[in-house]
Amino acid sequence: MKEQDGADGRILQKVSRLGQRIVELEETIAQLKSIDKSWQELRSIITGFAAGLQQGLAVVQDGNIIWANEAACKMFGYEIEELINTSGIVLAHPDYRQKLAARLKMIQAGDVLPTYDIWPFLTKTRVVKQIKSYANRIIYGGKPAILTILVDVTEEETLHDELSMRAEMLDMVADWIYLLDMQGNINYANKAMLESLGYTLDEITGKNIVDISAKEFQEKTRIRLQTPSKKSEGRNRTVYLSKGHKRLTMFVCGKVIKRGDQELIFAVAREILREEEMGEPLGDDYELRSK
Repeated sequence: MKEQDGADGRILQKVSRLGQRIVELEETIAQLKSIDKSWQELRSIITGFAAGLQQGLAVVQDGNIIWANEAACKMFGYEIEELINTSGIVLAHPDYRQKLAARLKMIQAGDVLPTYDIWPFLTKTRVVKQIKSYANRIIYGGKPAILTILVDVTEEETLHDELSMRAEMLDMVADWIYLLDMQGNINYANKAMLESLGYTLDEITGKNIVDISAKEFQEKTRIRLQTPSKKSEGRNRTVYLSKGHKRLTMFVCGKVIKRGDQELIFAVAREILREEEMGEPLGDDYELRSK
């Protein structure tokens, strides 16, 4: 009887421990379900965020695109099904594919590279787009991969190239060409002006035109800055001082223009060697001539 009671006691202990273990497992399962729910919610947030971004997002592994958001697909003109599991390298302009392949391998291997690069890519319709990319090494599916953010800067690069070309053209002009804000601070000066005055662009940018005017012309210059016209050109004779205090007598033509929302004074100046070269004597008065 005692042996039976002992056996029953051991069984009850095992059942009790098993019951406790079941309770612990149930608590663990509940926690896992909570974690899974939180993870699903987090994934939903991340997916929604990625889908709503205007910038392209893509994951590249071993040179192939294994994931991309809608913005990236639209950027290149493909449907998501066409882009996934295709080579990201062949999207690049042929002249840059070898360089891009090497760069992707370096990033995936863990090398830290500059913050961003601008690459020429081809869309589905073979249009070249300038894409600025930010790339970082990540782990995807247990293997190294690259998460890249893509920004279409084609318009900005085109504008930059156009402005660079215009700046080069302005630097070829013998006359001075410069931009002032409405207070007279110099925003831009071409090469001819810089060389005549002996300043670098960094040195002259931000200087006020009054400060480089001869003393006897400073008050007139201040008055002219207060009465610029959008409908007419202001023409006057003035004297500027170079960095070495050389006096330069100039005939100046200025007009108010707009750059975006900002009003600026666009001016062209030519050095006067003899007043009769201008066809008539020039006084110091500020003359307005309508277009």
